Amino acid sequence: MNTLLVTPSRCIGCLNCELACASRDWSEHFPAPSKIGVAFFRDGGQVPITCFQCDSAPCLAVCKTGALTRNAQSGVVEMKPENCIGCRMCVMSCPFGNVSYSPSLRRAVKCDQCGGQPRCAAACPSRAIEFVPDEQTVRDRRQSFAEGLKNALKELV
Repeated sequence: MNTLLVTPSRCIGCLNCELACASRDWSEHFPAPSKIGVAFFRDGGQVPITCFQCDSAPCLAVCKTGALTRNAQSGVVEMKPENCIGCRMCVMSCPFGNVSYSPSLRRAVKCDQCGGQPRCAAACPSRAIEFVPDEQTVRDRRQSFAEGLKNALKELV
């Protein structure tokens, strides 16, 4: 299995990841409908943020319609659009804000790693986003990054 790995220090803020994602599902050439976003910080830093595919995913736990399921092979939490009733419980439960609601689709949307070929990673010129083998060290690094981001977001509130 592979996983998306983000290295914030490599991000150059080009937004190629957002554009690649938006063009996949919506054939849009602006980043608004993207399932990945680049957060820009006051100190000049930036970081791509997308679904962390949490081991104990809060979005999955609150979904009562079966719209969110974990793929047994990839481990990715995926959306079954036909089951989503638009209640937004998954949106509210994500501690990182990585599940959103699309008013035009009238349902939740989240990263599904493009079915195993994430466009964001392919479009990233600085390798700030990589699709790498899901080894324990990668999982540990991803979890550490997620916890650091969670703590940073708490300080902003």
